[in-house]
Amino acid sequence: MDSRRRSFLAAAGSVAAGAVAGCPGFLDSDTGQNGNNTTGTAVEGASIQIPETVESTYPQYQYDAANTGTVPDVSGPTGAITSLFEFGQSGFVPGHRMGSPSLRDGRLYLTEGRIDGDGTRETFVYALDAVDGTRQWATMYRGTNGAGPTAVTGGNVLATVGDTLVGLDADTGTERWTFDRPVRSGVTVDDDTVYAVGTGDGGPNLYALSAADGALSWGAPVDADAEPVTPAAAGDTVYAGGNSLQAFDATTGETVWSADHGVTTPATVAGDRVVVGSGTAVRAFDRDDGTELWSSEVETYGNQESPAVTDPPAVTDDTIYAVADRGLTALSLTGGQHRYTVEMGIEGTPVIADGFIYLFGVGQLSCRAADDGSTEWTYGTRQRNSARGAAPVIGDNVAFFPAERLYAIAG
Repeated sequence: MDSRRRSFLAAAGSVAAGAVAGCPGFLDSDTGQNGNNTTGTAVEGASIQIPETVESTYPQYQYDAANTGTVPDVSGPTGAITSLFEFGQSGFVPGHRMGSPSLRDGRLYLTEGRIDGDGTRETFVYALDAVDGTRQWATMYRGTNGAGPTAVTGGNVLATVGDTLVGLDADTGTERWTFDRPVRSGVTVDDDTVYAVGTGDGGPNLYALSAADGALSWGAPVDADAEPVTPAAAGDTVYAGGNSLQAFDATTGETVWSADHGVTTPATVAGDRVVVGSGTAVRAFDRDDGTELWSSEVETYGNQESPAVTDPPAVTDDTIYAVADRGLTALSLTGGQHRYTVEMGIEGTPVIADGFIYLFGVGQLSCRAADDGSTEWTYGTRQRNSARGAAPVIGDNVAFFPAERLYAIAG
């Protein structure tokens, strides 16, 4: 371990809720938006519903290990919207970042990175009450302001802090373990195993770790350059890649198959298929042997110089929802036929719940009907741009999404 990483990890500390004056994450009752809001009674019969508790679970980025982005048995906010709380910096600050949260047992877990006025870089991992935003604990790391998505499994919270993967006690925030290879992707949790792509051992490698103690089970080379995608796991196979799509045996790490197509999004596993973004196309492969089943170009609108599908698509039993060039394309899972395309004006990672699509980008959370892509409502924030891959978390009548701060809404 190099000296920078030693000093970085040695500076980690845990602080109890409310114990640190001037801590960069804080509860603020200011709920002003940027004028983009179109919330109201967008869904017939909708009314504001303020939860007393949040029982929903959203354990990791894109909800599950298969990266489907589809939340079962949950109805998100329906259109008559109110703010529950906001948490974090009160305005845009250079170097400030909020990671995509996870949700379990009435608590949100998230990361926040910042650069102080004296140039000190810090990242905090937080547990918040999901109803009122009260901080339950905060663990601080110095030497980085990187803030990646979190995942929660059993009694452990997993977070990427800079390029370090850490495991924390979900009740107290006490650090339980750190992984000693630099991590370059998001993390995926399947039962008690964590998968991530790192750059140790001579190049990009897919690693399988114990969620309980961080013990390494295996590592395998990944065909990727600077930005390997977040893995997906389903059954006895893990999918990763970059320059190509690869399937690995989940027990041994041996390569099962490889498909020679560049991958620009994490893989999504749906039934017997694996779906990826590949430039301006969406491709579907046979899950067992990697045979390409179809490829379909998404609609582009001339909004970007080099448009591509870079946010992971959301996939239901029969439809793929892919975002590129500030547009949404819905495709048939079986054959790739276009169901519809709409220009949205925003990029974002789509999440599906109860027939609605939720995605955050360019300062607003947008809710759209999954059957035709029409806008149901939008909820504006102060932020005019969005971190790549920022994704909302959807629970019953609630949504949480990272912008310049974390926003929590209900309806």
